[in-house]
Amino acid sequence: MEKASQDKREKNASYQPEMHVRNANSREIFKNNRLTSQFLRNYTDIPLLANVMPEDIEDVSEKYQAFLGVEFESDTIKKVYIRKADGTIEREVYVLSLIEHKSDIDYDVAMQLLRYMCVIWQEYKATQNKIQEGSSRRKNFRYPLIIPIVYYEGKRKWTADLNLKDRIEFSEEMEKYIPDFTYQVVSVRQYTNEELSEKHDEMSLVMLINKIQTEEDLSEFRKVSEEMVDSTYGNAPDEIKEIYKKILWSLLMKLKVPNEEASNIIGEIGGHGMGYLFENMDEIDIGALKRKVALTRQRAEEEKQRAEEEKQRADEEKQRADALEEELQRLRKRLEIQGQK
Repeated sequence: MEKASQDKREKNASYQPEMHVRNANSREIFKNNRLTSQFLRNYTDIPLLANVMPEDIEDVSEKYQAFLGVEFESDTIKKVYIRKADGTIEREVYVLSLIEHKSDIDYDVAMQLLRYMCVIWQEYKATQNKIQEGSSRRKNFRYPLIIPIVYYEGKRKWTADLNLKDRIEFSEEMEKYIPDFTYQVVSVRQYTNEELSEKHDEMSLVMLINKIQTEEDLSEFRKVSEEMVDSTYGNAPDEIKEIYKKILWSLLMKLKVPNEEASNIIGEIGGHGMGYLFENMDEIDIGALKRKVALTRQRAEEEKQRAEEEKQRADEEKQRADALEEELQRLRKRLEIQGQK
């Protein structure tokens, strides 16, 4: 899988390493069952998932991505166990989450989700038939529920149709012949910073950071309770602290912070907590960074121009030296000829 993914990237001229970093980090968020359980409980508004805990979740993404290929490597598929009041498992459902940092509207999401759903159901059928031959042909056989969710970080309102049938021609006239389902979009922009802060869990801090895309966003983030941010980070398990650092790294890369400065900021956060981010927020001010990047580029261009001028002068000196050497050679030959006479 890793080699195939790399090969694809090498062939894809539009592959953006920066975006891949964000995709990888977003997948890490949802591969963490603690963060996923908070997301499902607090942000999907699905009663069936209202009491889901980390121990009720099993990540089965790799099992299905083997069928679908590297195009889907950023997404996650969770098997969620729904329990009775006494704690015993009543049934299992699948939560399919497209979490490849959808930073802009993707109008073909419904079809992408359908491909996943078909693979999950096909694999479920094959497994059940191995357990009991022909079970899928029986009247009481049921395929598992799949809940499709898109995690969206873009600034624009999501305007893609939420129903599969709307992507198919004659959807109104021939509706009864067209398969259909609805997917849910959870957008970080549908929540204010105050609403996210009130959740006071690790996932809310993830979403607060992921909202930062502009100077205005950064300014609004500065108004968030520093105590809430620092305590959420400080009380998080080590594996979630590492996820925070990777999210912040992605943010700093997006803001074009030089690698050395970004490393220093992340290192200080690791040593002092998220309070350091507030104390040194000016260091990642987007406007200042843009000016700094522009100045750095200008200096680089000036250095490049000076280097080119130096090279041109060196070439001209060489040409003059070559011409002088050629003239000396000509004079030597003339003297030799005169001497022979």
